[in-house]
Amino acid sequence: MEIRQATQNDLGKFFNYLNDHLSDNGVGDTHLFQPMSKAESSVNEAMKSRFTAGIKTEIYHPGWRRLWLAFDENKKIVGHIDIRAHAENHTQHRVLLGMGVDRSVRKQGLGKQLINKMLEWVADNTDIEHIDLWVLSNNLAAQKLYISTGFEKCGEIKDMFKIDGKSLSYTVMSRATVIAHG
Repeated sequence: MEIRQATQNDLGKFFNYLNDHLSDNGVGDTHLFQPMSKAESSVNEAMKSRFTAGIKTEIYHPGWRRLWLAFDENKKIVGHIDIRAHAENHTQHRVLLGMGVDRSVRKQGLGKQLINKMLEWVADNTDIEHIDLWVLSNNLAAQKLYISTGFEKCGEIKDMFKIDGKSLSYTVMSRATVIAHG
């Protein structure tokens, strides 16, 4: 499995992968993992624009984003992780994380590999101190992964969303980029 930072040339394949990934959102045995209704679970132009502009924006400038892609032996994208700036001022020391793993390789350790690759890059290239994320509270598998990689639950917003007639809560998680052992 190869994991590397994405370039502009990767974005077409990435959007195809992401569209397929989002098609699983809330389907069958898969819980909603994105706060989107089943009908809107696809890549839209606003998403494409945020990724396209974000990965070419210098770090610490408004709208910046960094994206890593995991490729299988056939060069097919099977996972991704991205970090991006918070929208609020005075938050340059923190980033928001997003990630996903293709259905064909879930529960095989790729999520941890993606998180570790991102953390290595952050440590080597930035002054970022904290990685934050939001996860739907019903997504226990994702929360278990995040906890196993050093994230802690910071809180929960009950009834954050009403999607397809269901009330969903949002869990806030965070971790320091360097975890003290001792």
